[in-house]
Amino acid sequence: MSSSLPSLRGLAALDALARHTRQGAAAEALGISRSALSHRIADLEAELGARLIRTEGRVSVLTDDGTALLAAMGDAIERIEAAVAPLQRRRRQIRLSTVNTLAANWLLPRLPDFQRAHPGIEIAVLTTQRVVDLDEEDVDCAIRNGSGAWPDVAATLLFRETLVPVAAPGLALGPASSWPVIRARARYRDWPLWWQGAGQGGTVPGSSIVVENRAQALEAALAGGGVVLTDARYIGGHVASGRLQVLGPAVELDTGNYFVRRKVSRNQRHVDALERWLVEQGRAAGQVG
Repeated sequence: MSSSLPSLRGLAALDALARHTRQGAAAEALGISRSALSHRIADLEAELGARLIRTEGRVSVLTDDGTALLAAMGDAIERIEAAVAPLQRRRRQIRLSTVNTLAANWLLPRLPDFQRAHPGIEIAVLTTQRVVDLDEEDVDCAIRNGSGAWPDVAATLLFRETLVPVAAPGLALGPASSWPVIRARARYRDWPLWWQGAGQGGTVPGSSIVVENRAQALEAALAGGGVVLTDARYIGGHVASGRLQVLGPAVELDTGNYFVRRKVSRNQRHVDALERWLVEQGRAAGQVG
């Protein structure tokens, strides 16, 4: 039965011509050339053995056969387009998972540059604190924090993680040993790591605020709640705007942020382009601070 069905492209061309009457406008609506539009309609006429359009001056109008064909089809073209659109969107879309702090303070401010360079690729950013399973979930790739030694995935280092203490200007602060410290449960080892790496004496001060994750900790610091540790790459805009001040040196950790992907990707070419761009962003001079 399928061999007797006419060309869908030809039907779409005929439908566009019926709506726009001028071939140039119909071709533009379909995103094709005027010549391609004419060829599609001519091929459709040849398939059906019927004349479907005629020219009256500078306007193309449907013949009785063309009108009858579109009337019988009704809204079939629109319904087919609606059904196909999500599949086409998924083909050009990359679903990227990462944590909220990295997304908001590092990735999202840079994404417009990627979109300008790759207008045909759509990035869907999904934020979560958990490690997503790339084999089982509807996610193409991720930016993941750790050592990079994860089984069954390809991991490429974007940048080594750093810790730097920051607080809102105007917060009354004494020596580091008396700082009002904000801790994130998800990153409870950060303060001991920074304390040792920065050569601080004594013990880490007790917490003034404990929150669930680094995104909340940074928001608490911006609100004047105390001193928070975060990656130096996340604070450039806040420091430049005067919302945060740096209180000590940045300490580099052994862990890093990695671009993680399946070894065989669903949309390989698009994921390759995103990986190359992210590596350039992560290794570009002047990223820290």
